[in-house]
Amino acid sequence: MPHSSVSDVYPGQPAEYDWIVGEPVFDPGRHLQLETPERSWTLEALGYDETFVASQASPIAMFSPSHLLSDEGVAALQETIRLLKPHIRQAPDSHRISGYLRGTIFLSKFVRDLCRCDEITEFMGDLFGTRLAPHTMVYQQGHMNFAPDDISKPVDHWHHDFVGFDYVLMAHDPATLEGGEFKVFMGTREEGHAILDRGEELPPDRVVAPDFPGSGYACFMQGNAVFHCAAPLTKPAERVSLVNAYVSLDIDKPDPTRTFFLEATGRYAWIEDEIEPRHSWAEYARHTAWLGREKLTQLLADLPLDAGRDQSLAALRQAALDIERAITTIDTGPLPYEEMEALRRRQDEELLGN
Repeated sequence: MPHSSVSDVYPGQPAEYDWIVGEPVFDPGRHLQLETPERSWTLEALGYDETFVASQASPIAMFSPSHLLSDEGVAALQETIRLLKPHIRQAPDSHRISGYLRGTIFLSKFVRDLCRCDEITEFMGDLFGTRLAPHTMVYQQGHMNFAPDDISKPVDHWHHDFVGFDYVLMAHDPATLEGGEFKVFMGTREEGHAILDRGEELPPDRVVAPDFPGSGYACFMQGNAVFHCAAPLTKPAERVSLVNAYVSLDIDKPDPTRTFFLEATGRYAWIEDEIEPRHSWAEYARHTAWLGREKLTQLLADLPLDAGRDQSLAALRQAALDIERAITTIDTGPLPYEEMEALRRRQDEELLGN
């Protein structure tokens, strides 16, 4: 079962979804093969300053890919993916991912149970040195990326994630693919954005492609601080990755979760048909309510009865910070992509100390 502080946040299956039929039943004893990564990279090694590092729940940026699924687990995931194929969404003009599937945990019980598995959560928390829980915005659980129909497009463009912690799990052996590499910029997210904003390419000597020895391997990272992408395929192939996100239960650190809303116009008109945007208002509100509840509970436990005006006011403001930000974001409503991205970067600067 998920950690008690988040278990009541996860909603039941919405009416728009039906479970796929005939999928395997997830069994951690048979399907997992968790192995400690050989290497790690710190936030400092990527160029982040002391203020930013201190604001994060872990000083570790990412780990080299390591085993997550056993061979039997890979086979079970691949069978589940086969059954999920009718639900894949192709959005050729998307600013990010052309082929994807979200809301996966409402379609597949195998994926849901994999994404909420206590063994993986505790393993990942031990790696980063912070207590984690599967993300309270459940659309961030079990997100799948698929090869685009137009292979000239990247599987996923350069970006940093809207969440703190996640892993990228390869469902198919990358060695069998031509192109499609998962790549990481060895620099800060701000530096990566600045280079691309100037119309320049990221320096090749500062871009690495972590080695995934086979299917069932995963790269664990603080996705909000790691600037990464998935390159275009040069030959059509089945390439599926599963991304699962987590929240840190260290609520003294600023919340890196970001949610914004795109205008469904022009090249983004496709989002009008999406179930996910219709749910995302409530997802963000529920996540923020959970975080506010945890902070208020901590305030009740920690604020002494003899606290003065300034201390009391500061405690209340800190507890309400995330709720106020969510109210402003939701009240602002959908924005053009460029304005949404600019707002996101401003909030990162304000809240994450960089």
